[in-house]
Amino acid sequence: MRGGCTVPARHMNESGAPLVVRTALVADAPSIAAIGRVAFPAVHNHVIGAEFAATVVEQTYSVEALTDCITRCSTADDAEFLVAERDGEVLGYLHYDSEGAEPELHRIYVDPGQKRGGVGSALVRELHARLPPGGQYILLVADANKDAQAFYDRHGLVIDRRIDGPSYFRKAMGIETDVPLPTADAIIMRFVPSGSQ
Repeated sequence: MRGGCTVPARHMNESGAPLVVRTALVADAPSIAAIGRVAFPAVHNHVIGAEFAATVVEQTYSVEALTDCITRCSTADDAEFLVAERDGEVLGYLHYDSEGAEPELHRIYVDPGQKRGGVGSALVRELHARLPPGGQYILLVADANKDAQAFYDRHGLVIDRRIDGPSYFRKAMGIETDVPLPTADAIIMRFVPSGSQ
């Protein structure tokens, strides 16, 4: 399913404007880059180190890299790059694809000023609505990021296994670096729709 949905009224702002989740457009790349350049280091600097986080941001949050990713997702039947917006302003985004060994939610970030306002939940609900029947996926979350683990748990994900996060992330996102990789415990969580176990 391509397109978008309007989120229920409880996720309106003071002006009454609804939160809309839709497929990302190439024109959204600068807004996504602006959020990612702030949100990724804010979450990960203390876990993987500022140097590796800066490398990830440089390689995955340039407008060019995001344009390529959005374009790939828009032409694939098994990928989604979603944005949540209100009044035309992008407040968060989600990137999911099936390019690896199994389908994976690679990134979901919300403008730090909009956290805990339902934006992330709206993005995950829309992804789940677009998955094929019985569709499963995995995601990587830092062991130290207990808030994210609780968020994913609320959306039906369960712990699958524990791994070294930077090594996995480097391979999954195609990060090239001469920087020695830090070691950081991480968890692979898995979404299995109810009734599919």
